[in-house]
Amino acid sequence: MASVLAICAVCNRGLILKLCLQNPDFAFPNLCAFSVDFDVLFPNPFEIYPAATSYAPDNVPANIQSFFLQGVESYRSQRWDAAGSMFRKTLDIATKALFPSERSSTLYKRITSMVGSGLLTSAMGDWSHEIRLDGNEAVHDDEPETEADALAALKFTEAFLTYSFTLPAMVEANRAKRESTKVA
Repeated sequence: MASVLAICAVCNRGLILKLCLQNPDFAFPNLCAFSVDFDVLFPNPFEIYPAATSYAPDNVPANIQSFFLQGVESYRSQRWDAAGSMFRKTLDIATKALFPSERSSTLYKRITSMVGSGLLTSAMGDWSHEIRLDGNEAVHDDEPETEADALAALKFTEAFLTYSFTLPAMVEANRAKRESTKVA
């Protein structure tokens, strides 16, 4: 049994892998010197702390959450182009859900309309356009996406979903709680 300290490639937090080694003479490489894909080196760890989970912001509709999680899994698997296109798709479907009157419009028009109506701040709108363009490049450009591009798309998409779905639900829950205490 061996324990290995590592850093998650998605959240940059520490984790511990408990490994049951088949070969007791296994010599660990100098893991501090380079990045290691533990899934390849140790395909069946005994335990991982904290448990590996996919995450999505709370209160996100199931279909949008699924697209986001596909982007996260693509990112974790270092498939930068797939991650970029899935985060763009997440943004596309989320804006359709948030602004149904513009459902048949282009993503560009939906983002612009959402900013104009106050559903998005100007900064969130600008950032949304960046992710829209980056996602288009992931699908159509001859050059592959970079890890930095995919990470920026992941962080933005998570922030967008939190801003658009999680925070409004939190506000509503707080209002409902306040109203229930007024009645009682």
